[in-house]
Amino acid sequence: MKEINVLPEYNPGEINFNPIPLFQYRASLKDEVSKGKITIDEALKLYRAMLLIRNFEFMVVDLSTGNFVPYDGFKFIGATHLYVGEEANAVGIMSVLNKDDYITSTHRGHGHSVAKGLFAIYQMDDNQLKKFLGDWPTDNYGSLREAAIDYHLFQAMAELLGKEEGYCHGRGGGMHIADFYTGNLGANAIVGGSFAIATGAAMAVQKQGLDRIVVCIIGDGAMNNGIAHEAMNWASQRQWKKGLPIVYYIENNQYGMTGQQRGEVTGIDYLSQRGAGYNNVNMHAETIWGMNVLTVREAMLRVRERLLNGEGPILVESMTYRFLGHNYKDKGVAYRSEEEKKAWMNEDPVTRLKNELIEMGALTERDAEHENEVARKKIEEITKKAANATDPVPKDMYRGLYAETTSDNIGEEYRTKNLLKKPRKYTRDSEGKMLFRHAVAEALTEEMIRDKRVIVYGEDVADYGGAYQVTLGLLDIFGRERIFNTPISEAAIVGTGLGAAMVGLRPVVEIMYIDFILLAMDQLGNQVAKARFMFGGKMTIPLVIRTTIGGGKGYAGQHSQSLEAIVAHFPGIKVVIPSTAYDVKGLLKTAIRDDNPVLFIEHQMLYVDKGEVPEGVDYTIPFGQARIVREGRDITVVAYSNIIKNVLSAAEILEKEDGISVEVVDPRTLVPLDIDTIAKSVNKTGRAVVVNQAPYTGSFASHISHEIQQNSFKNLKAPVRVVAAYDVPPPMARPLELENIPSVERILKNIRETLNY
Repeated sequence: MKEINVLPEYNPGEINFNPIPLFQYRASLKDEVSKGKITIDEALKLYRAMLLIRNFEFMVVDLSTGNFVPYDGFKFIGATHLYVGEEANAVGIMSVLNKDDYITSTHRGHGHSVAKGLFAIYQMDDNQLKKFLGDWPTDNYGSLREAAIDYHLFQAMAELLGKEEGYCHGRGGGMHIADFYTGNLGANAIVGGSFAIATGAAMAVQKQGLDRIVVCIIGDGAMNNGIAHEAMNWASQRQWKKGLPIVYYIENNQYGMTGQQRGEVTGIDYLSQRGAGYNNVNMHAETIWGMNVLTVREAMLRVRERLLNGEGPILVESMTYRFLGHNYKDKGVAYRSEEEKKAWMNEDPVTRLKNELIEMGALTERDAEHENEVARKKIEEITKKAANATDPVPKDMYRGLYAETTSDNIGEEYRTKNLLKKPRKYTRDSEGKMLFRHAVAEALTEEMIRDKRVIVYGEDVADYGGAYQVTLGLLDIFGRERIFNTPISEAAIVGTGLGAAMVGLRPVVEIMYIDFILLAMDQLGNQVAKARFMFGGKMTIPLVIRTTIGGGKGYAGQHSQSLEAIVAHFPGIKVVIPSTAYDVKGLLKTAIRDDNPVLFIEHQMLYVDKGEVPEGVDYTIPFGQARIVREGRDITVVAYSNIIKNVLSAAEILEKEDGISVEVVDPRTLVPLDIDTIAKSVNKTGRAVVVNQAPYTGSFASHISHEIQQNSFKNLKAPVRVVAAYDVPPPMARPLELENIPSVERILKNIRETLNY
């Protein structure tokens, strides 16, 4: 489906960039009120919100230094990345957002959480307030809204203190506060970690036709991270019919931790200049003065309107300053001068708005002192309650790690109603057998028809059908809204999948080779795997990451690895690795319907294998159920993926030449692992060999060996053996590669030695 011709064009010329606005806003509160852009009551809300944030942060300082002790024996633990001085940004942003708009936040995110919840509560009706409040007592409050504000602050502080009543049940702490009810998709302690997540959320918002925007709040240091480039390029792709509704809001407080953006770790004066690299309108980039809440508010009003008009993505750099150090222990003396700090503190956003309110006659100095004291006392009382809240109990350690739900039963509203073309009927032979790759395609087709929330994307998956032609033809059926090509950006592929899954889609993303997944390790291991548990188990992540493993084709060290053990090491991800066409269809359909992230590994050498495959949209295979591939009585061999063919060949030779009966077990899923079936087999035979294609050290075969010894030790007649690749990168030369991958001969040797022990 060729749509764009790329012709040889090389006429002389030059590339010009549009100007990027710097500090254009110059209005005062008096001007804004006179123009009807803000009321005094609205300005007072901004002021009070900043006071709450500042007093919240000062309380964190007092807790961590021991200046405030909520009860005898209290000991503060946890991170303290403070927001003092930057309050105008959180308050200015959130005052403009609707309750249902989304944000992602940073490790310095207490202020974002407080402000997002606060302004969302201002917009809630009584029913929404009651739902938000749950069992929180309201008798002593003048209104539900007043109670909700206290409950919100309590949950934020309780989370920071690691309490069960915290927003994330104490699983995330202060660097990972999330509240999905108010659109807070979570703070992120990995610098730049939320770039792709927010971008995926914006993609999901657009594809679902939601009237919402996404604000990706990041620090200046994050702009030097690779995921920043991947995400902003992703959001700027011309294939989107409308611009993604996302603003990347840089809180440039001048320092990453101690490294200075200007004059030290970058080559530019303003980070907004980066916008020129992504589209022809510079991402509508601008730099604003972030020490004035009215400036931030004015900018965000324009941003939100533009995003809803399809003019995203947008890049905003806010010049701001953290008055305190990187954390409470950092005094800032090693990298900041007193002159610099004093100059910035003279621009204090709280003091600025206070003075403007006094000038307008809306406050007196005494009023301002009273407002601050009200905020201080509120935070103090909330902190006492939070400190005395419930500690999580160890027996609930695993709560929230995995969702127990699936999309097996969905309503008609989720069915795909219109197809561009009648789906292909994949051929089965007279024995009901079909190609492995066609079984994958059939599963994808059926699930995309069954559930319109399922989208497929990755490198070259659309017109070309992927490196192994697995997705060929899906574009003709579903169009580019449902299947599309991506940049070569593995981290963004995985991270946007997470964000899209959090906001209502069910993405199936492809990483062409598992070797390339190392480019996405942060997004996979720190984001996808941890998000549900870290955010209190309050959302689902229906994300499938399809990938392939190679070996046997001479592709050498960067296209032939078997890295399943690396991903299995991250709690929170399920790992599936089928070895037959029968299994790949049933397991893939289960993966797509699962409400948890799944790494789905297909071996390239299996794509042209044939096997019997059941028909029907409801054919699935449950996870955690191993398959007895071959029954036997003398020894158990556990293997998965393509290497199982060598194991079966060895078993046939042993039966024929030695009269040895080998039982072969295929786990099918590594996480969850069906150790019961494996142990039952080993308990029967008394001997076990585990085979995989990965190197021996740290292999998943070694883990299975350990599990066998834990569960079947008293029945073992010999040590469990592991047959694996050598501890070398996969070699290209044919003799070396054939020796490296466990051969029939090497498997035979190990089985015989185990039998003769």
